[in-house]
Amino acid sequence: MSELNEDGTSPARNPLVWISLVVIGLIIFVFLSGDRGLRLPNSSSGEASETSTEISDTTTTAIASVEATTTIEGDGAAGAIERSLLVPPGMRAREYIKDLREQGKPYPFAQVYDKAQKYMQEGSLADAHLLYFFAAREDHVPSIMKLAEMSDPTLFRAEDALMDDADVIQAYKWYRKAADMGHQLASERVDGLQQWASSAAEDGNPLAQQLLLNFR
Repeated sequence: MSELNEDGTSPARNPLVWISLVVIGLIIFVFLSGDRGLRLPNSSSGEASETSTEISDTTTTAIASVEATTTIEGDGAAGAIERSLLVPPGMRAREYIKDLREQGKPYPFAQVYDKAQKYMQEGSLADAHLLYFFAAREDHVPSIMKLAEMSDPTLFRAEDALMDDADVIQAYKWYRKAADMGHQLASERVDGLQQWASSAAEDGNPLAQQLLLNFR
């Protein structure tokens, strides 16, 4: 038995003991509360399960979409790749051109042009433009004429062009190239651009005025 103080009371306990007990109790309380917070109530477990399933389904769909973009070529699904946003505009054309360069010349320009036409029909304008440009730089006349027509102010169609407006300087450049190669229609188109420029220059069109300098 512990000795009593002279006044008959029990000896005073160290306050650190009480503080330690409080701290330990708080730690146990926080631990138990955190454990309970990690457990979903039974009523919401079904919702959590449904959410997980939804995420899984979405992931699967996304993966399937990516696979589709790599295999959809030639299956007739017009515009599916361009609109999916999974493949950057022009990426298919760049990969195709890369393959052609690795194979070396002579390039199959008829095939390149047909592929560009297909992309144009799909609405994949960046892919189509890159293939036309690739072939045009290699003196493929149909591709040269196509680039010229896409910039020609007398033939311009916004839905078929990457630009918001016609570019008569580019049109003249490509028509002139084809005309110098002996293409009769290109020569006629050059004359048509001169007539257009003469009229538009009078209305103050700066591009028309610039183009007329090529005919002096």
